Amino acid sequence: MEEASQKEQQALKLAAAIRGGDEKAAQQCVLWLAEQRTPLAVQVKEEADPQQDIRLWVGVEDARMTTVPIYLKVRPCMTLASLKDMVFLHYGFPPSVQQWVVGQRLPQDHETLQYHGIQRDGDVAYLYLRSAKAAKLRKDTFQRELERRQLEELGIEEAALLPRGSTEAATAPAPRGPVDAQEQAGDPAASLSAQSPKVGWECPTCTFVNKPTWPGCEICCAERPKDYATPDGYQPDKEEQVRLQKEEEAMQKYEQAKEKRKRDNYQQLLQLDGQSLVLSVAAVDCPICFGTLEPGEGVTLRECLHTFCKDCLKGTILNSQEPEVRCPYIDQKYSCPGQLLEREIKALLSPAEYQRFLDLGISVAENRSRGSYHCKTTDCRGWCFFEDDVNEFPCPVCLKVNCLLCKAIHENMNCKQYQDDLRIRAANDQAARQTTEMLMNMVQKGDAMYCPACQIIIQKKDGCDWILCTMCRTEICWVTKGPRWGPAVRMDRAAEGMWGL
Repeated sequence: MEEASQKEQQALKLAAAIRGGDEKAAQQCVLWLAEQRTPLAVQVKEEADPQQDIRLWVGVEDARMTTVPIYLKVRPCMTLASLKDMVFLHYGFPPSVQQWVVGQRLPQDHETLQYHGIQRDGDVAYLYLRSAKAAKLRKDTFQRELERRQLEELGIEEAALLPRGSTEAATAPAPRGPVDAQEQAGDPAASLSAQSPKVGWECPTCTFVNKPTWPGCEICCAERPKDYATPDGYQPDKEEQVRLQKEEEAMQKYEQAKEKRKRDNYQQLLQLDGQSLVLSVAAVDCPICFGTLEPGEGVTLRECLHTFCKDCLKGTILNSQEPEVRCPYIDQKYSCPGQLLEREIKALLSPAEYQRFLDLGISVAENRSRGSYHCKTTDCRGWCFFEDDVNEFPCPVCLKVNCLLCKAIHENMNCKQYQDDLRIRAANDQAARQTTEMLMNMVQKGDAMYCPACQIIIQKKDGCDWILCTMCRTEICWVTKGPRWGPAVRMDRAAEGMWGL
């Protein structure tokens, strides 16, 4: 006994010498304990580890070798078991499917992150997710374990709920009290009561007979057989009633906490909907410039949920030649088809830049439309979409009236007067000559024609082959280039084919 006490004193002296930095005293204690062959367990206390949080970069991989980077806020003194619980609570991956790799090693659950070199921001670890089938994980077992962990996170005591199929150790039932003297004396009623079968279900693993209402074995925590039903008319005893009441209260607290979380999430969604930009809530890397963005520095696009820095998104908008700006995310296998919303674009640009972006969209829409016409006044920004039965466009910007047939502005003149004046001025006026050449080129290509009655140049904007001259009101056939009715009507083979002649 004295020898054991002396060994304990030497072990305490060794701990004090190491704590105080006394190398000589520590050596003497170690030599004495080694001579006595004393079994020891040396463990570093938690206060010796750094207590500040660090950002751990985790590459999550599955069976398809798809890697998704995430950041976890951890402490170096955390054990791997605690890290697994954190991932389970936040991301829903059970500890049984998690396989961690840190520094090209497979850590054990009791080992700390610091033991494997995790000490600074940006340190790397990899998490490989096994399939539920490989981990022999059942869906109902997973759901119950997740609810239990969520209850613990909400501050609800674990004792309020029974373990359901958990592999954790369960508290053994209380030992039976002393045998009654009447039973020892061989009382027939007591003997009959002792020999009668106990009501309940037998555990398929350890054969312990459990009470009918217990969902899991009291001894080994195995699940109750699915085909077992509580006997009709069974009345739970006082202990069972207390347990059922606590379980019901715990479930009510869980449902209340879940409803509160739903309401909070809904309020947060309403708040985000009122904002022009959705800022990132976690630290991420911009996939364009590869810069590290702290929470609140990145912008998450509403349509596709990709996150970028503000400068990269702004550059994407300013360099886009399309009025619809696509998400710039692209890799070797995927190009995001999502688009930036109008309010996101407006929030990222300055007022002058946003106005130039709107002007670009209007210009693209005008150039790509067949039925568009731009005002002929110099530097005027007015334009319109026209229909076949409209021949004039009063510009709302410069207030000039454009002739859609002549594609010019000739106020106080009709189309014939303007074209006659154009031929006269073409000899000396460069602009008039260019306009005349343009009209003659349109006639030669078949895009315009001379009216067979008044000889002004007219063109068909759209619609069928029936044309009405705006000057002499002659009805013209675009195919024959002649009058549509009357003795001067000329039929060619194309027209005959159209009319079935």
